[in-house]
Amino acid sequence: MLRLVYFAILLLSLQAHASNNLPDLGASDLKDYDSQTETLLGKSFSTALHTQYPLVYDATLLSYIRRIGEKITGETGQNRHYSFFIIDDPSINAFAGPNGVIGIHTGLIASARSEDELASVMAHEIAHVTQRHLSRTYENQSVASTAGIASILAAILIGSQNPNAGIAAYMGSVGLTIEKQLKNSRIHESEADYFGIKYLNEAGYNPFAMGDFFNRLSKEGQLYKNSPPEILMTHPVTENRLAKARDRAEQLDSKRPLSYDALKLMQMRLKYVSQTHTTDPFEQIQLKQSHACYQRNLKTLYLPNQDINHLDAQCLEKLIEENPDERLYRQLLIEVKVTQQDVSALEDLERLMDFYPSDFAIPFLYAKSLVAFDQTDKAIELLKARTPSYHYQYMLYNTLTELYAKQKQPQFSYYYDALAQYNIGNIPRAFLLLTQLEPMITDQKSTFYLKVSQLLEETEKTLALLKEAQ
Repeated sequence: MLRLVYFAILLLSLQAHASNNLPDLGASDLKDYDSQTETLLGKSFSTALHTQYPLVYDATLLSYIRRIGEKITGETGQNRHYSFFIIDDPSINAFAGPNGVIGIHTGLIASARSEDELASVMAHEIAHVTQRHLSRTYENQSVASTAGIASILAAILIGSQNPNAGIAAYMGSVGLTIEKQLKNSRIHESEADYFGIKYLNEAGYNPFAMGDFFNRLSKEGQLYKNSPPEILMTHPVTENRLAKARDRAEQLDSKRPLSYDALKLMQMRLKYVSQTHTTDPFEQIQLKQSHACYQRNLKTLYLPNQDINHLDAQCLEKLIEENPDERLYRQLLIEVKVTQQDVSALEDLERLMDFYPSDFAIPFLYAKSLVAFDQTDKAIELLKARTPSYHYQYMLYNTLTELYAKQKQPQFSYYYDALAQYNIGNIPRAFLLLTQLEPMITDQKSTFYLKVSQLLEETEKTLALLKEAQ
């Protein structure tokens, strides 16, 4: 995936050299500043994702992807935060952005035949981060503004524009530089395969899944020569690369059976929560009983004009008895119970929250369920108490923003909207909201005023750093 990024950075470097007013960000003798720059670039990149691209905001699906990611990152030996997002795009692709941002396209989720295959691509992208491939590319490069390069990186990584057209005019004068970048790209791809397979294996997945997945896509891509899968353009597959992946997996000597069920359930869910996967995915396929039950309830819950009498809680309860460790059945049963106005769903959620304290999807579902039972005040208190403990807080704070707005409490609605924006790196928006909020608070000795003032101060400092990087 990194190959296209090099073209963007090269183009920005050429543009930057045309201006004497642009700072040199990330020179090799400024390692501390490199780290700060990467953090700021990560904030701008995250903002671009949330404001310029269609993301999937289904908490259950997001939580599933993050669980896979956290299993892999836990084996890297590095203590750093990663952020996992789902891009609502049918192309088969994934990318590693600045500051540990990992993007997964819905097309990749839909095309994987096992969780191991999906995890293998995620492990490859995580390896790009651990080996500092993107940040190493910035060394000795002058770049444009942080927000500007973040937007261009996002456009190229997500595949919304063709970077080759943007640099065609420069080919003659910088051909040797481009060749060097391409060489580095091939080295980086090899490194990402090597370490990615290691992380994959240590996380408990099948180390052969990476080579098998790319090999299958390559063979399928030969049938569509004019439009191969996007991932094959950014991750070129060669016999040498496949052989190395196979040899690497054999060295680890720990082949495991491919995992299947959880991914298949999420693929079903994807078809109902994605804007680009809207057809019934399995209507022509004879499903096994568990999948048929899951799909039948999903269809009734998520498709318009469905008769809720078609909901089948009993089949889900039976599946839970047979699969007590699969939380996805439990979460869907809770959604069914809430729709049926069965208040026992709240007790189920209490137990789930205690059992899976790190899963942000459960308090998110709990809050939505409390609102459905006209317990908005309790939903607000739950989110206020739980949200700070999660790394990704955007959806939870957004819910608080909406709940306070419905209760006609604009001060708190502004505050939690600012926290949501701050969490995704949208510092200018957070700063604007806080400056509008501060004059609305009459009691300047209140705890709330102090919290707002503290966040405003932090936001102002970060905004100043972003402006310095312009």
